[in-house]
Amino acid sequence: MTKKTMIVTGASGGMGLVCAQEALALGYDLILVDLHAQGMEQFAQENRHQAEINCYALDVTSNQAVVEFAENITQHGAIDALIHTVGVSPNMTSWQRIIDIDLIATAKFLEAVRPRLAKHAAAVCISSSSGYMVPENEAIEAILADPMAEDLFYQLEQLPGKPLENTGLAYSYAKKALRFYVANAAKAWGSETKRLVSISPGLINTDAGKKEFEASENFEQMIASIPLARLGVPDEIVHTALFLVSEKASYISGCDILVDGGMIAGMGKAV
Repeated sequence: MTKKTMIVTGASGGMGLVCAQEALALGYDLILVDLHAQGMEQFAQENRHQAEINCYALDVTSNQAVVEFAENITQHGAIDALIHTVGVSPNMTSWQRIIDIDLIATAKFLEAVRPRLAKHAAAVCISSSSGYMVPENEAIEAILADPMAEDLFYQLEQLPGKPLENTGLAYSYAKKALRFYVANAAKAWGSETKRLVSISPGLINTDAGKKEFEASENFEQMIASIPLARLGVPDEIVHTALFLVSEKASYISGCDILVDGGMIAGMGKAV
């Protein structure tokens, strides 16, 4: 039986590393991607006796680097699955970097790699439950609806009051826009018999998550609104992603899967 190959981004730590570990246990060969090579290279060295593991140090915000990556991976044959975990949160960087990494670079990476995916392949990217919490804003959402637009940042900077200079809002609208990108791209992916899905995690107990919790003024209120009354753990997101790229999820595409313990439902938000 021919082994399947999966790309995992953000693989040097956090959710991406957990995903690589779980995918290895399922028998995948791996193509690991991260800006920082050390973590994934160590993982690869420790596990190459089990599978073919190739590592690529890559800045996903570099268009040229992403194009070159998509060309280079042709040597590994068709790719069966992609799980894209790269992302930044509100307290990590500027609003521009949040939009660039969480929306623009994600969309461009997915589109660059799509031609390298095998028939019946699937890709999963990570959105956020916070994208369900922001109010509708036609002006912002119309601009973010085209992540490939060359003048996207210029358009955002012309908005009255510059609302996205608030990094929390920038993050939430970027994740909301990513959800809509997945829905809009599903037809093109489907025409190639490929699937695209997003996952919106809720409050997950990760290092990055802890920084956001500490900075939040309404953290206790948010916990109280979760029907399951606890934080999630990275494994719960990873297991969902691995299911979604598997053949067991072969009729799921173009949608977002909330993995939030019922938080959005508990807040009475429309899904």
